[in-house]
Amino acid sequence: MSEVGQIRRANSGSLPSHSQILVALSFGNYPSINYAPLPISQRQWNVTDSFSRQLGVHALKFGVDYRRLSTEPKPATFWETVVFTSESQVLSNTAASASVKTSAAIPSEPIYTNLSLFAQDEWRVTSRLSASLGLRWELNPPPGDGYGNIPYTLNETSNLATATVAPKGTPLWHTTYNNFAPRIGLAYQAHRQQGYDTVLRSGFGVFYDTGNTLGSQGISGLGYAATRTLTKVSFPLSGSETTLPAASIDPPYNGTVYAFSPDLKLPYTLEWNVAVEQALGEKQTLTLTYLGAGAHRLLSEYIYYPGQLGNSNFTASGLAYITRNQASSSYNALQVQYDRHLSKGLQALLSYTWSHSLDNNSSNGGNNEGLLRGNSDFDIRNNFQAAITYDLPFHVRETLLRSLTGGWSVDTRISARSGLPIDVYSGYTPLADGFQQLVRADMVPGVPVYLNVPSAPGGRIINVKAFTTPASGYLGDEPRNFLRGFASWQADFAIRREFPLPGKAHLQFRTEAFNLFNHPNFGSIYNNLSNTSQFGYAYNTLNSQLGGLNSLYQMGGPRSLQAALKVIF
Repeated sequence: MSEVGQIRRANSGSLPSHSQILVALSFGNYPSINYAPLPISQRQWNVTDSFSRQLGVHALKFGVDYRRLSTEPKPATFWETVVFTSESQVLSNTAASASVKTSAAIPSEPIYTNLSLFAQDEWRVTSRLSASLGLRWELNPPPGDGYGNIPYTLNETSNLATATVAPKGTPLWHTTYNNFAPRIGLAYQAHRQQGYDTVLRSGFGVFYDTGNTLGSQGISGLGYAATRTLTKVSFPLSGSETTLPAASIDPPYNGTVYAFSPDLKLPYTLEWNVAVEQALGEKQTLTLTYLGAGAHRLLSEYIYYPGQLGNSNFTASGLAYITRNQASSSYNALQVQYDRHLSKGLQALLSYTWSHSLDNNSSNGGNNEGLLRGNSDFDIRNNFQAAITYDLPFHVRETLLRSLTGGWSVDTRISARSGLPIDVYSGYTPLADGFQQLVRADMVPGVPVYLNVPSAPGGRIINVKAFTTPASGYLGDEPRNFLRGFASWQADFAIRREFPLPGKAHLQFRTEAFNLFNHPNFGSIYNNLSNTSQFGYAYNTLNSQLGGLNSLYQMGGPRSLQAALKVIF
């Protein structure tokens, strides 16, 4: 990106000291070049304390947990994004679109404070039954600002045809004071026999969110930034094309307002579980667990164009991102786990989970989907994990040979899971309330949705002929997250040896292979019907879909090898 920056400077003069430039190709494998220095300083104060008292069979504990998190970002003061949608546009240097954005010189320091008070009772009911009872009170107000520059919001969100920007300093939402979170846990020893104990466990709890994820978006919105959208321009942009007026909150608004429903309440989740743990000798246990969760009042942020509703306070391209308590979710899982403690050089942990996650919205930010209950975007039905460690049994009497062959161990990690869900889309349609609805496709009855194509990545594609674009203004009948991507598996392997050093220190040599068999795990699939030539084909590997980290840190990439020496003391 340094070359792009040099080109930009040579053609249009010097850039501001904090600049971000993104050049993206929205065809092929969507490569992009991004230059973005974003220095951020953060300070966190955390005060915790507790008081404990034993009263007979009750172990009481009372405590406080206070946190203050302040972040002083120094974001780019100049943004330039240029998008090419075809190879011919690149060759002719005629970008399909470009956007320019500048931020005003308004200092900002978002501050989040969280206060929790709790009481807990560890109760030994009988010699077989134990109970853990607790109550937590959460106070999570909306974010403040160290400079007093709270982001702007709207005066109302129920009628966007008349909404206007609220006065400066208006809280983003009202603080909720009744966030009480009870919790209970029970453990019962059903069968007592050394090496074959049976223990039953269950638990229930209420957990509140803090709302921090969406609270500070406004520092890049109206009053903080000015934007301009261009079409059919060359890169780099000229000086006149990148010249923008100062950021303003005077109507009509051309920027983005990040607003929250005034009666917003923090989301909460109910969680429960039941487990049976059976000992299989002194070194092994088998556990069967049912897990359940239901989340309510989840935050959902949607994109609207109030100007298209006749609101003269907004231009036709002015955006309003509105956050409301609209989404909910549920999760149910059955897990089987085998655990073998280290014995005779062997240690193992194996688990299999069947689960089903349902919701009516899987993302809390920037949504173009309406509320439609179905499989979550991250719904993984089957998940197997195995971790095995074995100390190699080399036993020789000859001293030199023993020093070379003794002390070696191997570690193995195996991961396998079923594919992630996929939706098929076909453009956007505006709704009566100004919301830009992402349109699902219609399904063609009797046509197979998958085709076996040996030459395709993974040997399978989604059949474009199984779907069709619905009539204008109509939402298709494809069920939400109806299709599935590729299943994935990966084996990691390590071999290590420790050498004693003087005292209690050890020198450990370790060599590791991630994705040992270099098995390809495919990720994202072209799922928009407008892309007829590539629709249904995978276009990256799983690690790119999950964030782009390499195999050392994340499943789904090509084989990676590393060797290390470590001193343990």
